[in-house]
Amino acid sequence: MKHKFLGALAVLFCFTAASAAKADEDRVLKRVLLSSAGAKSLLNTAESDARKHGMKVSIAVVDASGRLLAFIRMDDAQTGTDDTAIKKAKTAALYSSRGKVLAERVSQNQAFLMTLPGVAAVPGSAPVIVDQHVIGAVGVSGSTDDLDDTVATDAANKFQI
Repeated sequence: MKHKFLGALAVLFCFTAASAAKADEDRVLKRVLLSSAGAKSLLNTAESDARKHGMKVSIAVVDASGRLLAFIRMDDAQTGTDDTAIKKAKTAALYSSRGKVLAERVSQNQAFLMTLPGVAAVPGSAPVIVDQHVIGAVGVSGSTDDLDDTVATDAANKFQI
């Protein structure tokens, strides 16, 4: 009789431990993070595409929180493009949207978007999305809106883990 009681107690303990482990899992999110190597890969992809288009631009890669991970100002790029590329990338990461989409929304009477902290609602940035979560973003500045947007979007879309 003592053994039956211990067996039932063991089953109860296992159930309670499994429930507690599940509850702990529900309290945290597990996501992919953009690594330094991943940021360099994005930067290299964007730089290669920019060179193919004959562009002289600055390119920034940020993590999901908008913090700079990788950057290059290509030879002969205007010096003002560096801050702009970073701001574009940060906008795409923080607001989970391409700069071109935000610019279109502003032109459609959604000017309030320009009041959001740190927004650069201009083409030339794209979020990097893995498993439906933004893990970073690419910002490009120094060429035409269309070319900046193409290079940023293509680099983000080509990224794979």
